[in-house]
Amino acid sequence: MKGLVVENSKITLKDGLDVPSPKNNEVLVKVVCASINPTDLDIVKGQYDLFFKLFGGDHLVKTGLEFSGVIEAENTRFKKGDKVFGYVDLIRGLKTHQEYLAIDEDYIALMPSNLNFEQAAALPLGALTTLVALQDLGQVNKGTEVLINGASGGLGVYAIQVAKIFGARVTAVAGPNQEEFLMNLGSDQVINYQKSNIKDLSEKFDILLDLTTNLKFKEIKNILAKNGKFIPTDPLKNMMDLLSNIFGNKKTRLLYVGQGNYEKLTQIAHWVEEGKLNTYGDSCFAFSDYEKAFQRLREKGKRGRVIIKIGKDK
Repeated sequence: MKGLVVENSKITLKDGLDVPSPKNNEVLVKVVCASINPTDLDIVKGQYDLFFKLFGGDHLVKTGLEFSGVIEAENTRFKKGDKVFGYVDLIRGLKTHQEYLAIDEDYIALMPSNLNFEQAAALPLGALTTLVALQDLGQVNKGTEVLINGASGGLGVYAIQVAKIFGARVTAVAGPNQEEFLMNLGSDQVINYQKSNIKDLSEKFDILLDLTTNLKFKEIKNILAKNGKFIPTDPLKNMMDLLSNIFGNKKTRLLYVGQGNYEKLTQIAHWVEEGKLNTYGDSCFAFSDYEKAFQRLREKGKRGRVIIKIGKDK
């Protein structure tokens, strides 16, 4: 089996790895496509090494969180040949940049019937994370004013659509040349951060979802409505604000989606099949071109996920 192996802060493609054996509640999946995302860059740098050693994620293949593939060994929920997509545990267990994956059946769902494997691999992590942020934490509904910072990336493209499904009014913040793309996704307003500083906006927002990990609560509290919520994707940077929630008015919410969720992924698949949610991949690379894929991940101006094609779909 081939897989991407991290050694001394470098990543290489190696052959001869053992095919994993499913344990209780797990299925064996042949991985067809997988995304790469900024967390993978942090993993290559070694920033997750301690967590992996402490919590059972210290495997040869450490990168890759979301994927699409085909069930190889069936169980009660899935049968051999089923096309599935999902999100592995962020810390524990195996990762997706390898040809076969043993994964808990609760972390995956059947792929939307109208997507191919490349499209499906770009979907689960971004759609699931933003669904949790907007529904569970933000309690978004009709008329909610939502500002999404980092709206054109792998999470932002789904955050806009999910917010619109719930009836929100969406202001999207991104770099230059993204206005038409983001308006087509459903944004009501698009702000180019190179021309306007969102900290200086006169509008008030019920939800500020920061997908860039660049903002702190003290910098944007003036543009939150009275009961507004700040939802950052980097809780460590905002830890003091999260701790202050114990004594204050709970303006900052902790967003942590550590693995897939069968029920929510199934809901996401239904939205895709109904035409309410579209998936976006920025680019797709062959497994052997993984270095080019990681280079693309580092570049600005992406629209959606960077995908690597790991296996054949038949």
